[in-house]
Amino acid sequence: MAELQFRETAAAGYDRSVGVMTRRIVPALLRAARLAPGQWVLDIAAGTGLATEAAAEAVGPTGHVMAADISPPMIAKARERLGARPNVSFAVEDAQALTFADGGFDAVICNMGLMYLPDPVRGLAEFRRVLRPEGRVAVSVFTRADRALVGGLVRAAIARHVPAKAAEAAHFHSVGEEERLRGLFEAAALREVETTLEALPFTYADFDDFFGGVERGEGAMGQEYTALPEDMRRAIREEVRREVGDVGGPVEVEVEVRIASALR
Repeated sequence: MAELQFRETAAAGYDRSVGVMTRRIVPALLRAARLAPGQWVLDIAAGTGLATEAAAEAVGPTGHVMAADISPPMIAKARERLGARPNVSFAVEDAQALTFADGGFDAVICNMGLMYLPDPVRGLAEFRRVLRPEGRVAVSVFTRADRALVGGLVRAAIARHVPAKAAEAAHFHSVGEEERLRGLFEAAALREVETTLEALPFTYADFDDFFGGVERGEGAMGQEYTALPEDMRRAIREEVRREVGDVGGPVEVEVEVRIASALR
């Protein structure tokens, strides 16, 4: 899981760019997780703690949420925001090799993180391992590149310019296909899989507003984009501009997310 180590810039700008989108997915994710007061919850790929914060409200003072992410800068940002909450704790963890004991959580949530795992079945099997009997896993994933906000378009464009990234991009978006996602859950011995679709409209003032977070190196795709040569960055920016049909005014896009949940 060393592949997704956010640098300081990528983590620092996450809430301003990617977080605007991921925050809107959290309510549907928590509904799928069936959170209730008093539960112990593990938030995997917690990032800056957006889902963690909402989960902590849902489980209340008698419950507890563990925010876990492989990126120390992300966990540092989560701790800055939520460290004063007595029902939240933090850990740097590899989702495919968790250090937690078996059966310690009532629910595991993973907001927009499963598609980053090199082996999603291994990750889901770990989620299952740390659940109590009848505990529930809930995840959210993008469905396809052109419905994944700016990051999906940038990921697809990078794959066209950097052939070595093509397989990674295909893997990323394949996780959101309903049959594949169900198959991943079932391969991890999770049962009674349920899925729903969420369509979320977004409007940006202009293309610079839409693409600005990527230019600043925020989030995973911003991190990858800013590491590219300048001429390649210009080409990718123009490709994305064409994809969203920019004509100089507001940019309107729709993000499509699949929510999946299942029992241990």
